[in-house]
Amino acid sequence: MADRQPLTFVGSSAKAQYMTLMGLFRLAVLNRYFFGIFTRALARLFPSENAVLLTLSSGGQYKIYLNDAYWTRFALFRDDYELEVGKVIQKAQGYADIFCDLGANKGYWSVFAAPLYKQIFAIEASSATYKTLTENTERLANVSRRWAAIYGKSNEELSFVNVHNSHASARLGAGGSSDSVETVETIAIDDLLPAKTAALIKLDVEGAEISAIDGAKRALMDGSVLIYEDHGSDISCAPSAHLLSLPGIRLYSVQNSLKRLHSVEEVLAQKGDKYTGYNFLAAHEGSDLLAGLLEGFAKP
Repeated sequence: MADRQPLTFVGSSAKAQYMTLMGLFRLAVLNRYFFGIFTRALARLFPSENAVLLTLSSGGQYKIYLNDAYWTRFALFRDDYELEVGKVIQKAQGYADIFCDLGANKGYWSVFAAPLYKQIFAIEASSATYKTLTENTERLANVSRRWAAIYGKSNEELSFVNVHNSHASARLGAGGSSDSVETVETIAIDDLLPAKTAALIKLDVEGAEISAIDGAKRALMDGSVLIYEDHGSDISCAPSAHLLSLPGIRLYSVQNSLKRLHSVEEVLAQKGDKYTGYNFLAAHEGSDLLAGLLEGFAKP
C-alpha cells in the first residue's frame, strides 16, 4: 500500500493538540490504559472541533476528531491500521462492484473503498457514531448509509449499548451503569444485498457475528466474501467455529497471503493477543470472488 499523504489539520489549534497527543502516546506504549486517559484529558484543554484529515492510500480523506481515543491511536499514532483488510479490499477490486461496511463505525473503510467500488453500503447501529459516519461519507455519491444493526433477521428492534468512553466497543445487548442504551432496527445481510450478487463484506459487529452470519447464508451462496473479526479473548473462536459448520464454507487467515484454515485449532493458533480483534476471511468454495482474491494474493 502507498505511503500516507501529509495530514491536514482542521481547527485553529488542531496541530498543537495533535503534536502534544502524539508525544503523550509515546509515553503510553507500555500500557494501553493510558492512551484513553491522555486523549480525554488533553481534549478538555482544546476545542472539541479540532480534527485531522487523514489521506488514505486509496485516495479518500477520513476525518479524525482529536478527542477520539480509538482513532487517534490506531490511525494517527500507528501507520498500519488493519493493513490486511486494506489488501483484501484492493485485491477484490474488479471482481466485485459492491463493498459492504457493516458495523461501519465512523466510516474508515467506506472512505477507503469508495474510489475502488461502484457501490458502498455503510451500516452503523450507534446513532452518535452514525453522525460522524455521515460527516465522513456524505460527499461520496456511491456510499449509501443506514442507521441499523446487522442481525440474523430484519425489521426487529433491539437494544444497542453505547459503551462509555469506547465507541468501538458498542454492541447489542445489556449495558453497564455508565453506558447509554438505545433501540435500533435490525437488517439482515441477505435483505441488504440483491440476490445473485457477490459483494465484499467487512463485518465488525462486536459479539453479534453468529446471528449476522446466519442472516448472510444466501449472500455467501451467491459468492460474497466475508471479512470478519474473531477476537483474541474468545478461545472458542465462536464465529469461526460457526462458519466451519456451514456446508462449503472455507476460512482463510489474511496476511501477505491467504492461508486456508481447516479447524478451530488452526484459527486459535493465529490469535496471540487477548486484547486484539483478528480479521479472517470466509467464502463458499464456489465463489468466483474468492477465486479472484486467491489469484490476486498469489501474484508478487
